[in-house]
Amino acid sequence: MGKGIRAIVYGIGRVNCIATRLMIEKGVEIVGAINRPGAKVGKDLGELSGISRLGVSVSDDPEHVLATPADIAVIAIYDDLERMLPIYKQCLEAGVNVITVGAHASYPWRLEPALSQELDDIAKTHGVTISGSGNQDFFIVHLGALMSGVCHRVDTIVHRSLTDVNNFGSETAEIAYVDQSIDSFQTETDNQAPSVYTTFWDNVAAALELTVVDVVQTLEPVVTTTPRICRSLNRTIQPGSLIGIRQRLEVSTKENVRMTGENGLWVCDSEEEEYKDWEIIGEPSFKIRVTDLETGFTTASQYVNRIPHIINAPPGYVTIDQLPKLTYRQRLVI
Repeated sequence: MGKGIRAIVYGIGRVNCIATRLMIEKGVEIVGAINRPGAKVGKDLGELSGISRLGVSVSDDPEHVLATPADIAVIAIYDDLERMLPIYKQCLEAGVNVITVGAHASYPWRLEPALSQELDDIAKTHGVTISGSGNQDFFIVHLGALMSGVCHRVDTIVHRSLTDVNNFGSETAEIAYVDQSIDSFQTETDNQAPSVYTTFWDNVAAALELTVVDVVQTLEPVVTTTPRICRSLNRTIQPGSLIGIRQRLEVSTKENVRMTGENGLWVCDSEEEEYKDWEIIGEPSFKIRVTDLETGFTTASQYVNRIPHIINAPPGYVTIDQLPKLTYRQRLVI
């Protein structure tokens, strides 16, 4: 039958509210909830998540909550590893495994080698595991890798996608520069750091045993010509302001397999549909398109289904490409 799982929910935003319901329905016992100081502190996690009371009050005291015996911390706050480092360290040093939707966490080794090594060392010292998951797990990393298994030869791998900012919280809207002016966007992106989209390609390369030698990224503003409602920010974006961005990547590898990506991340209108496109050019060449997505939900559902893999993985920093095949689980046990 397996042993039940005890989880701590860290960050009470849209994704983790969905994840809370999914974990409860799959038999996970939630033993703590942590959020920054504010209106959610002291409230019941179940009620905040739109389900019945759980008897778990949201706390702004991580040290106190992490003293509760737990198998894993389910974390949804920021994407970048730099801001998340203290939180990850706090959980790992408490002897709690970590799964996070922070996008840099899915493969941080090339962008943040020193921080990645630090987390790897801490996790091994305390006998626990850290990994990233989320919407990229199947739809970006594993779908492209599985498609390559059809091929005798791969020349180019192409990914195109559109993601609706409204399916996430304010952090995603901030990453997409929503409601900023063109001037502000250009100023902020003059010294542009690699976007979270680049880390997914590191995962794909690792899964295919390719060596990345260069990544060229361009970022384009997407400006609205009509008022556009942004639920993530709870306001209307006026004409002339950004509703999001389009990210383009050109990835070259030592093995001469070319990888290209185009990722749209903006506030969609009712006529736009989220999608993920994959195309492999080689022998044979073929395409796959995934539609009817609700990316906020699938971000939560994928990383909830990953929980047993993280708990059972060897201690250290384990990236998505090293984890078992992601499949449906009726119950979550270890």
